[in-house]
Amino acid sequence: MALSGCAGVDDGVEFDIAFRTSDDEDGGDLAGDDGTAADAKKGVPSGGGWLNNGLEEPVVTGIDPAFALSSSDGLAEDGALLTDPALLETARYVVECALPEGSEITKVVDGEVVTLEGMLGLAPEWEDGACEQDCQEWVSACLLARTNVSGNDVTVWIQADHPEIGFGTPPGAIREASWFGNLFAGPDEQYLCRGAVGGPIAAMQQGRTCSVGNGSQCGFTKYWSCMVAHRCNMGGPDGNVPTNCRPGQPWALGSSYRTISTYVVP
Repeated sequence: MALSGCAGVDDGVEFDIAFRTSDDEDGGDLAGDDGTAADAKKGVPSGGGWLNNGLEEPVVTGIDPAFALSSSDGLAEDGALLTDPALLETARYVVECALPEGSEITKVVDGEVVTLEGMLGLAPEWEDGACEQDCQEWVSACLLARTNVSGNDVTVWIQADHPEIGFGTPPGAIREASWFGNLFAGPDEQYLCRGAVGGPIAAMQQGRTCSVGNGSQCGFTKYWSCMVAHRCNMGGPDGNVPTNCRPGQPWALGSSYRTISTYVVP
């Protein structure tokens, strides 16, 4: 699994979410370039990025956020997530969401070395320390956004108010849904609210299934538009990206959670 600009839309530019930060000194195109017009990649969003998904069920049983992922207490070598081939993908997704590219967790499972590599870096502190509330919510939002009960591996664009993700979309992107919750607090804390009109249908046509219907087929509590009844705060340069969304009915909203929004390009 990797972040790539080759899936979803082919504009000749490779996307790498690690470099989707704006740079005011050179016009806000990309951080890390030399500031010249020749180096700037025109049309590349300053935030967001492509993210593969295909996690059939985000089960985190056997992971203890009170301990570091690198420790046996945090992610046990004899736990189901590492010993059951059907669940190993979940462990890989957890590490990809939490740790940055270049970081990795190594476990010895039944005499075999298993290496889990970081990618997004939403909670780098979890590598060698505990995963507190903020960490749990970001990793949960990432896992939920990557859940697809069909098992199809579909690439989506993501936005969030996290410095490792940020804001920005490619041309033609339609918001599918926004994902929030805390899987480490309990299996019922997984939520989504619907994106733009036609977003879930466009996602379904590409093989994404959790945002259509009532969401129960994927274990989610689904709410309709993220834009109504103060369901979510709105972030991004245009104030149109759901952040810190809340579960519950409009007259009794609960506490907010860190939120990741997904987009598809029809």
